Amino acid sequence: MPPTERAESPIGLRAQKKRQTRLDLCMAARRLAVEHGLDATTVEDIAKVVGVSPRTFFNYYDTKLDAVVGPIEEIGNAHAREVFIGGGPSGVLIEDLTWLFASAFEPETEVREAISLVIELIKAEPRVFAAFMAAGVRQEAIVGDLLSARAGAPVAPEFAALAAGIMTTLTTRAAMTSAADSTKSLTAALHDHCAMAARLFDKPDDAQRRPAR
Repeated sequence: MPPTERAESPIGLRAQKKRQTRLDLCMAARRLAVEHGLDATTVEDIAKVVGVSPRTFFNYYDTKLDAVVGPIEEIGNAHAREVFIGGGPSGVLIEDLTWLFASAFEPETEVREAISLVIELIKAEPRVFAAFMAAGVRQEAIVGDLLSARAGAPVAPEFAALAAGIMTTLTTRAAMTSAADSTKSLTAALHDHCAMAARLFDKPDDAQRRPAR
């Protein structure tokens, strides 16, 4: 049965609703912080925009700054994570990591707005930049878990940190490129940056290595 026709379980629907509320709170926090400044934005303001109580807000985030950073416990979407752990879709790790990260770029219009808001906030609020850096460190463990699940054995923390750092850099650069060129999709930009990064490891072919005669 196609995924669009598969009946959702009550647990699955509840999980989707919670995930959507978490994202809605994040976007509300970013929009309000851009419009009014982080200090002038309150938890009550954020909760009111989403239509929940401040108490509910604290079920998702500890602080308004956490809400601005947003959820970091998931990379890509659930289907993409399952395929990645199973060794797909290509079997080439860097390409599959790129595909996994790109799977989070939907719907693209919302992702573009989210990126635009983050860029504005980072320029205006040093605390936001520091918070995103801290989130990146926590994301290393998440990448490590995914890599270990895919490999069937624990991977070295150094390897997980390197993979997370590379993907964060590629994603950030791709987002900046896509922001400057609205005709280029975020997914295409990320894959382009992955291809450019691969060129750093190009080796001269045999003809180039042979001395000129």
